[in-house]
Amino acid sequence: MIIKEVKRLREKVTENWSFENPEQDTKEFAKELIEAMWKNSGLGISANQIGYSYRAFAMRGETQKDSIVCFNPVIKDFSPEMNTMEEGCLSLPDVFAKVVRPAHVAISYLDENGKEEGQLASGMTARVFQHELDHLDGILFTDRIGDFARQRAFETATKIRKFRARGKDWYVKKHSKMAL
Repeated sequence: MIIKEVKRLREKVTENWSFENPEQDTKEFAKELIEAMWKNSGLGISANQIGYSYRAFAMRGETQKDSIVCFNPVIKDFSPEMNTMEEGCLSLPDVFAKVVRPAHVAISYLDENGKEEGQLASGMTARVFQHELDHLDGILFTDRIGDFARQRAFETATKIRKFRARGKDWYVKKHSKMAL
């Protein structure tokens, strides 16, 4: 499974998933998203990261079976309270930075059976939902940080890659994290 180029991820995905006449089986598509996320050790993965132009993404559960796919996801409201967490991305290997996002979001999406689901999400669920929804809107997490933080994140990623190439696993383990 190849994560698509960043350039392509800059395009907003406008096509909602159609449950009436899907171009492919919904459950098979959901399975493919979840497998790609687990194979790449992600906490989430959007359809456009693996080459599909649908408004859908997967979010990691405790097990692969507990993972969910959100079709046609939306944020209906968000709290004024913000929190900061470090994020990474499967599309930007080894790049990590602290990102400020709303702490709580009211979310809505369709599950793989076309049933509407909604909740007030917080913590990691809110974080991953916002990150993956950004992908569908052509936004990367590095767009949400300042220039200096972005430069430092990419410099650290370059160092990690150099150390990895030299077999310096201790440095890579210290600075690499699971990506969204």
